[in-house]
Amino acid sequence: MAILQSCCGCLDVKTGSKVIASILIVISLAGLGYTAYGTTVASAVGVVSPTNVILLSVYSLSVSNHTLLIITIAKAKKPRPMISAWGVVTWICTLAVLGIYSFTTVQAVALMSVIASSIGSGLNQDAFKAGYVAGIAIVWTIFGIIFMLTVYGTLVVMSHYQNLRDAAMGQGQQQVAMGNLAGNQPYMPVGNQPYMPGQV
Repeated sequence: MAILQSCCGCLDVKTGSKVIASILIVISLAGLGYTAYGTTVASAVGVVSPTNVILLSVYSLSVSNHTLLIITIAKAKKPRPMISAWGVVTWICTLAVLGIYSFTTVQAVALMSVIASSIGSGLNQDAFKAGYVAGIAIVWTIFGIIFMLTVYGTLVVMSHYQNLRDAAMGQGQQQVAMGNLAGNQPYMPVGNQPYMPGQV
């Protein structure tokens, strides 16, 4: 039985899976564009962060993964293997981004301390720290929203997977039952047919 019977209470899980994948494509493209811009700016001054390169790869893989899911749901005759692969790749990408964001946050906090100490004490330092922390908080808030959307999207897609699996199992059981029904018909050789009155 599927975990969810509908997506957002208004769509079936098959349609909801395609909608979720489309939203995640837009988010991945936004992340790809933002990271590409940051990498371009950094490379202009001769600094390219390895984390940006990894993020570019992750976002590119994510776009391809979600696009293949939409195509699979719409056209594939046996979509379940691809749906399973989508779930694995999606969470590999999500956890990779989580790890990179955690690493860069630690670096950002350390950098904030260095810059703040160079500014000196006073109102300017407090304002700088407040703005810096607010920027980090905004990034993590956005990531948290995307993370929750990914969790919900996974539930929707896996519900569609379960519906497909249940349908396949039901069809198989029906075929077995029909086969048993046909195979259990009593067999009586022609020579052993009971004699009927008037039979020659």
